[in-house]
Amino acid sequence: MSGLNQEQIEHLGRLMDERWTREFGEIRSLLASGGELQQHTALGQREADTSDEALLNSLSATNQALIQQNLQDVRDVAAARQRLAAGTYGECTDCGADIDYRRLLAYPTAKRCIDCQRTHEQRKGQR
Repeated sequence: MSGLNQEQIEHLGRLMDERWTREFGEIRSLLASGGELQQHTALGQREADTSDEALLNSLSATNQALIQQNLQDVRDVAAARQRLAAGTYGECTDCGADIDYRRLLAYPTAKRCIDCQRTHEQRKGQR
Protein backbone atom coordinates (compact mmCIF):
# COMPACT_ATOMS: atom_id res chain seq x y z
CA MET A 1 0.00 0.00 0.00
CA SER A 2 1.12 3.55 -0.60
CA GLY A 3 2.39 5.90 2.08
CA LEU A 4 -1.15 6.93 3.02
CA ASN A 5 -2.24 6.57 6.63
CA GLN A 6 -5.63 5.17 7.67
CA GLU A 7 -7.16 8.61 8.27
CA GLN A 8 -6.14 9.76 4.78
CA ILE A 9 -7.50 6.58 3.20
CA GLU A 10 -10.82 6.97 5.01
CA HIS A 11 -11.08 10.62 3.97
CA LEU A 12 -10.34 9.77 0.34
CA GLY A 13 -12.87 6.94 0.53
CA ARG A 14 -15.53 9.41 1.66
CA LEU A 15 -14.62 11.72 -1.23
CA MET A 16 -15.05 8.80 -3.63
CA ASP A 17 -18.42 7.92 -2.07
CA GLU A 18 -19.57 11.52 -2.51
CA ARG A 19 -18.43 11.53 -6.13
CA TRP A 20 -20.17 8.20 -6.79
CA THR A 21 -23.44 9.56 -5.37
CA ARG A 22 -23.12 12.86 -7.26
CA GLU A 23 -22.38 11.16 -10.60
CA PHE A 24 -25.31 8.75 -10.31
CA GLY A 25 -27.57 11.67 -9.37
CA GLU A 26 -26.48 13.55 -12.47
CA ILE A 27 -27.04 10.48 -14.65
CA ARG A 28 -30.57 10.05 -13.28
CA SER A 29 -31.28 13.75 -13.81
CA LEU A 30 -29.99 13.70 -17.39
CA LEU A 31 -31.96 10.56 -18.22
CA ALA A 32 -35.10 12.11 -16.76
CA SER A 33 -34.64 15.39 -18.64
CA GLY A 34 -33.99 13.53 -21.89
CA GLY A 35 -37.16 11.53 -21.42
CA GLU A 36 -39.16 14.67 -20.68
CA LEU A 37 -37.89 16.36 -23.85
CA GLN A 38 -38.80 13.37 -25.99
CA GLN A 39 -42.18 12.98 -24.32
CA HIS A 40 -42.90 16.71 -24.66
CA THR A 41 -42.24 16.59 -28.40
CA ALA A 42 -43.91 13.20 -28.95
CA LEU A 43 -47.12 14.34 -27.30
CA GLY A 44 -47.31 17.27 -29.67
CA GLN A 45 -47.47 19.80 -26.87
CA ARG A 46 -45.74 22.20 -29.16
CA GLU A 47 -45.40 22.37 -32.88
CA ALA A 48 -42.23 20.75 -34.04
CA ASP A 49 -40.52 22.85 -36.65
CA THR A 50 -37.00 22.47 -37.96
CA SER A 51 -35.44 24.60 -35.23
CA ASP A 52 -37.30 22.65 -32.51
CA GLU A 53 -36.06 19.36 -33.92
CA ALA A 54 -32.52 20.71 -34.15
CA LEU A 55 -32.70 21.88 -30.54
CA LEU A 56 -34.02 18.50 -29.40
CA ASN A 57 -31.27 16.69 -31.31
CA SER A 58 -28.62 19.00 -29.89
CA LEU A 59 -29.89 18.59 -26.32
CA SER A 60 -30.10 14.84 -26.80
CA ALA A 61 -26.52 14.65 -28.07
CA THR A 62 -25.34 16.87 -25.22
CA ASN A 63 -27.14 14.71 -22.66
CA GLN A 64 -25.64 11.56 -24.16
CA ALA A 65 -22.13 13.03 -23.98
CA LEU A 66 -22.67 14.14 -20.38
CA ILE A 67 -24.05 10.73 -19.42
CA GLN A 68 -21.02 9.04 -20.99
CA GLN A 69 -18.70 11.30 -18.98
CA ASN A 70 -20.64 10.61 -15.77
CA LEU A 71 -20.46 6.87 -16.45
CA GLN A 72 -16.70 7.11 -16.96
CA ASP A 73 -16.41 8.93 -13.64
CA VAL A 74 -18.39 6.13 -11.95
CA ARG A 75 -16.07 3.56 -13.55
CA ASP A 76 -13.07 5.53 -12.28
CA VAL A 77 -14.44 5.44 -8.74
CA ALA A 78 -15.10 1.70 -9.02
CA ALA A 79 -11.54 1.12 -10.27
CA ALA A 80 -10.10 3.21 -7.42
CA ARG A 81 -12.17 1.19 -4.94
CA GLN A 82 -10.74 -2.01 -6.45
CA ARG A 83 -7.21 -0.65 -6.03
CA LEU A 84 -8.08 0.23 -2.44
CA ALA A 85 -9.30 -3.33 -1.78
CA ALA A 86 -6.20 -4.77 -3.46
CA GLY A 87 -3.89 -2.59 -1.37
CA THR A 88 -2.53 -0.69 -4.37
CA TYR A 89 -4.54 2.52 -4.04
CA GLY A 90 -2.27 5.56 -4.06
CA GLU A 91 0.45 3.80 -6.05
CA CYS A 92 1.14 4.91 -9.61
CA THR A 93 0.06 2.20 -12.04
CA ASP A 94 2.90 3.16 -14.40
CA CYS A 95 5.97 3.54 -12.19
CA GLY A 96 4.84 2.22 -8.80
CA ALA A 97 5.73 5.42 -6.92
CA ASP A 98 3.38 6.83 -4.29
CA ILE A 99 0.86 9.33 -5.62
CA ASP A 100 1.09 12.54 -3.61
CA TYR A 101 -1.75 12.91 -1.09
CA ARG A 102 -2.49 16.43 -2.36
CA ARG A 103 -3.04 15.03 -5.85
CA LEU A 104 -5.39 12.40 -4.46
CA LEU A 105 -7.31 15.06 -2.55
CA ALA A 106 -7.84 16.96 -5.79
CA TYR A 107 -8.45 13.81 -7.84
CA PRO A 108 -9.22 10.80 -5.59
CA THR A 109 -9.41 8.38 -8.51
CA ALA A 110 -5.93 9.24 -9.84
CA LYS A 111 -4.07 6.13 -10.94
CA ARG A 112 -0.84 7.82 -11.99
CA CYS A 113 1.60 10.12 -10.24
CA ILE A 114 1.76 13.60 -11.72
CA ASP A 115 4.93 12.90 -13.73
CA CYS A 116 3.54 9.73 -15.32
CA GLN A 117 0.22 11.49 -15.99
CA ARG A 118 2.02 14.27 -17.86
CA THR A 119 3.91 11.70 -19.92
CA HIS A 120 0.67 9.82 -20.61
CA GLU A 121 -1.09 13.00 -21.78
CA GLN A 122 1.84 14.00 -24.00
CA ARG A 123 1.83 10.58 -25.68
CA LYS A 124 -1.93 10.71 -26.04
CA GLY A 125 -1.66 14.16 -27.65
CA GLN A 126 0.86 12.90 -30.21
CA ARG A 127 -1.51 10.30 -31.62
